[in-house]
Amino acid sequence: MLVLLAAACSGAPVKPLPAYYTAANVDHPRFPRSRFVAGIGLSTVSAEDADQRAAANVSAQISAQLQSETSSFQQYTSKTGDTAESITSRVSVRSNFDRADLIRVVEREKQGDTFYSYAALDRAATDRELANAASADLASFKAAAESAKKARAEQDTGVFSTGAAEAAHIRPRLDASFIVRRAVAGRAAEEAGYVSLRNELLTLLEQARSRRVVGVVLKNSGNGHLADFTVNAVKHLGLRPDTASCEKRDRKDLTDATTLEVDPEENCSEGSLGERCEVVVHLVAQACSGGTSGAGTVALVRGVHPSDRDKARKSAWDKVTQQAIEAAVRDALKSAIQIGE
Repeated sequence: MLVLLAAACSGAPVKPLPAYYTAANVDHPRFPRSRFVAGIGLSTVSAEDADQRAAANVSAQISAQLQSETSSFQQYTSKTGDTAESITSRVSVRSNFDRADLIRVVEREKQGDTFYSYAALDRAATDRELANAASADLASFKAAAESAKKARAEQDTGVFSTGAAEAAHIRPRLDASFIVRRAVAGRAAEEAGYVSLRNELLTLLEQARSRRVVGVVLKNSGNGHLADFTVNAVKHLGLRPDTASCEKRDRKDLTDATTLEVDPEENCSEGSLGERCEVVVHLVAQACSGGTSGAGTVALVRGVHPSDRDKARKSAWDKVTQQAIEAAVRDALKSAIQIGE
């Protein structure tokens, strides 16, 4: 009797899983893919493990979509300098989906020793949540970018630099937010106004960069390599050097011009170890249109020789390296103009 009962039980049909658990092209009747990002998890360990796998599946789908959305979102067209040449450029964007808390496990099944979970993320609700989270950044970006645009038109370098710097600080977060919203919602978000303003600001920054000129003015000769080192440092920052001070420029050229004064100080004397020379280099940058300035310093270096002052002097100046000058030039210019943006 027990054998027959066991045979009957072992022959009982297993309830099949709903088709949407196994077929990629079948939607859950309550959670269609047009409105939800859905993921399935299975586990032989526990229902909770299946839940986690299902949620991870949803996150993985969004992460995979981010790459293609990033590629299309980060392109922009601009005109550089005084030319009409149209260039498609790229802005650096990093994005990731970090709102797994919005994913819900909406259904569970068990077949034999295997647990199944069905997780879903509401596209529209998540998009609204992400939009609300970015609203303060969006308002700040718009204010800063509009301020920079107005200042550029009025040739106010100081206000332009401040507004552009603030907008540049916020932009990566907004770009990332809009890209995630695209990946979640399956369509472009309400981004046209932001993208237009972003691209306009990036174009203005490119134009400003292409027109920037830095007049390198040595207060005294110092070492013969000092001028070359400073000019090379300006070039390495992507800026154009010359030797004109602000006073010698035409009024129309002042907006994108900066003077970089290089003031070396040298002090040589006889010490207990012989001849000793100390050298320090001060750099001061001043935007020709006024409003912004910056300073940099090559820290004090020493040279010593038992009897020859010229050799002590040369020993000190040999320690004023190209790398040290570049660091000081960057420090001086970063507050006077927008470098690296």
